[in-house]
Amino acid sequence: MLLMPFTASAHEHASYVIAGTTYNFVIGSQNEPIAVDDKTGLDLAVTKGVGATPVTGLEETLKVELVAGKERKSIALKPSWGHEGVYEAAFYPTKATTFGYRLTGTIEGNPVDLTFTCTPGGEKAKNDTEAKEIAPGVTQISLSGSFGCPVAKENLGFPEKSASIDSLIKKADTGAMKENAALALGAIALVVAVVSMRRKR
Repeated sequence: MLLMPFTASAHEHASYVIAGTTYNFVIGSQNEPIAVDDKTGLDLAVTKGVGATPVTGLEETLKVELVAGKERKSIALKPSWGHEGVYEAAFYPTKATTFGYRLTGTIEGNPVDLTFTCTPGGEKAKNDTEAKEIAPGVTQISLSGSFGCPVAKENLGFPEKSASIDSLIKKADTGAMKENAALALGAIALVVAVVSMRRKR
């Protein structure tokens, strides 16, 4: 019996027929809602068949890549302790953006290349029951639910607002720019004053 260490309501559920066998994926992120700079990570459970038999050993055959626009980052997949067929891979989001988990490699000897993308707040969860071949030997037969994208840390702070590292850097840069501008204006004013005094002489 598969024991889930997470609440699957904030996860995406997908089923695929791969080389004649039905595999079920429950995928999302740890510690939802995800806040920028806070630790989170891939939360993945894989079972097969009507009996939902846990699929083990995927840490040896699957690679996980984080995808956000043109940015890519590989993170290590490891089995969740005490839960067969459940896996995790930690990371720290540094920006409130849409990202995906890309899984590549093999499942029980069958090649796969699957990407699961987070759903920004306010958008409807996925609900697709139409069978479609997404790769040779891989047919998606259902897709439902969703998992959230990272949100600004400022939106979740309580009782006082929190600041993300990115926002602090931007604030510091803005402050430095204002200070430099003030110094430049001061220097210009000084030069204008000196020139004016010389002309009066």
